[in-house]
Amino acid sequence: MSQVSAGRRPPTKDISVQNRADPFMLSKPTTAGETRMNRILTTALGLTSLASVGLLAGWSNGLGSYNQRETVFETRAAERLYEVDNVHSSLIFSIRHAGMANFYGRFNDFTGEIHFDQTDPAKSRMAFTVQTDSVDTANKSRDGHLRDADFFNSRQYPTISFESTGMRANADGSYELTGNLTMMGETNPVTATVTGLKTGKVRDNDALGFEARFSIKRSDFGMNKYLAPDQGEDGGLGNTVNLIVAVEAVAK
Repeated sequence: MSQVSAGRRPPTKDISVQNRADPFMLSKPTTAGETRMNRILTTALGLTSLASVGLLAGWSNGLGSYNQRETVFETRAAERLYEVDNVHSSLIFSIRHAGMANFYGRFNDFTGEIHFDQTDPAKSRMAFTVQTDSVDTANKSRDGHLRDADFFNSRQYPTISFESTGMRANADGSYELTGNLTMMGETNPVTATVTGLKTGKVRDNDALGFEARFSIKRSDFGMNKYLAPDQGEDGGLGNTVNLIVAVEAVAK
């Protein structure tokens, strides 16, 4: 997405399609000032020690990286800014294989911001960015193929992005989220259903959570490898890609 779980990040080594079997085929007392300074030094030394043994790894991968990013939207008076905790969020996709059954994959590296309108959630805005080379289908050969020019073309298009354009409340408590999805140099409108939108506390931090589901046609973005002649679901790979974005975000 170029303007939209902890887990291991898959290797980024490119794998030549010509030199390997096709992974998609069916076959396989001091002064007050001194006291304050001592406390600051003690805290700093303690954090340094924790970081040195890796106990803050999950924190630095999630909450600790928030201040390093510039926001996409200006925050309005009624809004509060939340940023995606990548360690506790997931981006999952599924696609039909050979017209038989779905198989699933994920992206391990995505960031995002939610400008949550506390008085009217339907006025909230959000944006996400996905690193395409973080695609993970639990198969190294297939993951390498997905990064090459047949699919995501990660070298030329390193990111996928989503920016919301509107949000509408539904009678059942869900929301209809509209926005623009950009992938492989193509931008198309998408509509997602958002459920479970709520705010609360996570480890004494103000947090927000929700799940969004939507579908796209990969042919709309120029991804046509193994597509059926009728652009349906019965080719080597189907045309419809179903996505689930499960978000836990922390107030900035």
